[in-house]
Amino acid sequence: MNQKLLKAIVLSALTVAIVPTVQAAEYQLDDMIITGTRVKTEVKDVAANVTVINNENIEKGNYSNVSQALQAANVDVVDHGSAAYPVLNGDTRVLVLVNGRRVNFDHLTVSGNDNAVDINQVPMDNVDHIEIVRGPNSALYGQKAVAGVINIITKEPTPETRTTLTAEYGTWNQRRGAITHSGGDELNRYMVTYSREKRDNYDYRDSNGNSHEFPDSYKDREDMTFRYDRFFGKDRATFDFGRSHAKDGYGIYLTNPTQGIAYGQGSKFDSTITNIGVTYTFNQKEKGEGTFLRFTRNGDRTDSPFAGTPYEHDLRSYTFEGQKNWTVKNHDIVGGIAWEEQHLWENNDGSTMDAKAITKSIFAEDRWTLGDGWSLNLGGRYEHHSDYGGDWTSHVGVNKRLGEDTHVYASWGTAVNNPTLKMRYANTPYMQGNPDLEQETSRTFTVGVDSKINDKLSVSASVYDSKLKNALNWRWNGVTRYYNVDEEKRRGMSLGATYKINDAWRVRAGYDYSRIRINGENDARNTRPNGYNIGLTYNKNKWDITNNLTYVTGRSDLYTSNSYFLWDMNINYQWRPDTKFYIKGYNLTNEHYESSAATNLVRGAYAMPKRHFVAGVTHSF
Repeated sequence: MNQKLLKAIVLSALTVAIVPTVQAAEYQLDDMIITGTRVKTEVKDVAANVTVINNENIEKGNYSNVSQALQAANVDVVDHGSAAYPVLNGDTRVLVLVNGRRVNFDHLTVSGNDNAVDINQVPMDNVDHIEIVRGPNSALYGQKAVAGVINIITKEPTPETRTTLTAEYGTWNQRRGAITHSGGDELNRYMVTYSREKRDNYDYRDSNGNSHEFPDSYKDREDMTFRYDRFFGKDRATFDFGRSHAKDGYGIYLTNPTQGIAYGQGSKFDSTITNIGVTYTFNQKEKGEGTFLRFTRNGDRTDSPFAGTPYEHDLRSYTFEGQKNWTVKNHDIVGGIAWEEQHLWENNDGSTMDAKAITKSIFAEDRWTLGDGWSLNLGGRYEHHSDYGGDWTSHVGVNKRLGEDTHVYASWGTAVNNPTLKMRYANTPYMQGNPDLEQETSRTFTVGVDSKINDKLSVSASVYDSKLKNALNWRWNGVTRYYNVDEEKRRGMSLGATYKINDAWRVRAGYDYSRIRINGENDARNTRPNGYNIGLTYNKNKWDITNNLTYVTGRSDLYTSNSYFLWDMNINYQWRPDTKFYIKGYNLTNEHYESSAATNLVRGAYAMPKRHFVAGVTHSF
């Protein structure tokens, strides 16, 4: 089947399906999420555009990392070799949480993007489900949550002793092994995960259709996590630890895609990320995760000389936060405080930087049940930054249940994003700080609907309008320097539907639109102006087969092509109740494409892998 025919099939199917995005397939309206309100709430009571990648989808998807799970759920992800980061509503200003705690480092820059966080630092073997809430969430979670929040919920230990082994082998000599072990009793429970992955340099296709090896794109990663839970009556104390170590090739971008030449060939990336957390949850067995005290310590030590230039950094953050929720008549209220210190030490070609920032905040959220299916969410946060002083952010959401299987919502919210210390105070041969930078401030308005039409058809739709003032941008004029632009506007929509054809077959279809304008001009870097998606799933007897088709159009001349079409496939065979074989195929259309572009680089600099496969087996006992 040729590429033009495949594209025609996608567009025809979308025309027939007409409504929501892939996200409609990922949850039921009676599912519970935490991220939208900071306490467990049914999806149909959340006044926001929500996606949930549930545990069943994760188990069947056999994902090696979090970015693969997000992409399968039609979430745009930018991949720059050493890091992959998400895009929501056309915006990279996304806050990433693990069990509600921030993992973004506000002073880290990835290939010129200061909003980036490596989404793959969280080991996939430890992920239970992923909650995605689009729209500003600074009132709940603080600065950085301009475009939305992705909350990765990890697995909880169970009393039963269980061990799961996974082994994979794929194209470019990819090898991955993982083990998960949990056990305990009613009072004490624990879980340990460990994984190791290696892969040689990958191949890509250039704009002429020729294949090349991407220099220094190899992987060598090791991840481990440990969690211990202790119950004290209805309360629970939790200690968790995570460590991710990467010794990858540092071939971030190509200077000559048609010849397979990368900038700074021979560079290596050596990074160790650690996370430690201690949480005490009150009345967890009856009230869930709503009232707790938590302390966390995150660290990132990286040594990555690039193109002959020495570079290393040591990032550390310390956070203490407390939260309480209670019910007063028809008001469900949650409030809390947070204190965070982020510290940055950096050595860039002999120029050192040693700086820190402290943020203190207090917040409150009220979900007010008005009756007759109506509810009103009111939230506010006061946050004091050691460099920028105090700021208020707020949001208002209105939700209306139209029966048990339909809800409509509208929300308005503000957000703040602070320039990083590196943007303001860097003084190296490659980057000069700008101490006059101002904060980014935004407001976003969203309306939407989710509905289960009948037992076979579910639909969803949402539209958003966002305006951001003092938007941060950067230019290269011998050195990198950040500056504020007057205004950045975003408008977009998400449409989608899922349809159960019969007991074996299910289809989902979706369309996303995003327009970005900076001072009245279209942003040429927009990664996905138009995104079409179809998922076709077959599940019968021992077989589970998923096809995921993605078609992106409307990209600018910064890219080698203004469109690309991807076909990914995942095949599961459940040989025995505790043993599964699978094979995954990626980019089966063998496209040449890039996940992002930059104005100062050649087209095709961030070339993505060509067609490749991974086979694996999982066994539990």
